[in-house]
Amino acid sequence: MERNIFKYPDTNSTRAKIEYLNRKFKDQKIAIIGMGGTGSYILDQVSKTPVSEIHIYDGDFFQLHNAFRAPGAIAGERLEVPEGLKKVQYYYEVYSNMHNGIVPHNKYVTPENIIVLKGFDYVFVSVDKNLVRYMITQKLIEMGVTFIDVGLGVNMLDDSLIGTLRVTTGTSTKHDHLGNRIGAEEFDENDYATNIQIADLNCLNAVQAVIKWKKMSGFYQDLKAEHNILYFINTNKTMNEDNTL
Repeated sequence: MERNIFKYPDTNSTRAKIEYLNRKFKDQKIAIIGMGGTGSYILDQVSKTPVSEIHIYDGDFFQLHNAFRAPGAIAGERLEVPEGLKKVQYYYEVYSNMHNGIVPHNKYVTPENIIVLKGFDYVFVSVDKNLVRYMITQKLIEMGVTFIDVGLGVNMLDDSLIGTLRVTTGTSTKHDHLGNRIGAEEFDENDYATNIQIADLNCLNAVQAVIKWKKMSGFYQDLKAEHNILYFINTNKTMNEDNTL
């Protein structure tokens, strides 16, 4: 008997008559590394597709500041439990109300355990430390696993914020661009570390990554096949780079 991946019928796809396109996601095994602002919005979007499994990795606690850049609204009492609330546990509870394939992993991805990602179809990388990002993406390329990495750079200029959103894709056949896109160096001038409650940027960065994944899965038409996307906030300009078409 075929497993029902949703807790209730997907009437949205049937109303739009695109249920046959949603089958392109069937049997996919997805991982999301990092359940901060952007990673949580990636989960929000991917959980609305019929992928077989969504594994979420993060060893951190869900804290007050996370509530202001996360999808939905957490009840205040959930933040007051003495033992703390783990991010993956919270998001598992929320999105398991809809999707049967959510698998929480209360741990960070390290060089010692990254081998567990070898069997995934796509991995979303949403971490805030460049050294960790570099390690993960390099290992995924070595294992032949396709990944989509997201990043935010926000700075104060006069009395407003400027910044850039980035989405970088790496595959077994296209990864020669990664040296110019993903480095191991940390940059102190990124004010995002102290101005993290910017939910709209987290959401937009996540949606950009999910659209890229849907293009690679054949759901959306892709005429550029870009492997690096940059969006500049102050000019509203998007650059598609490292194309293969």
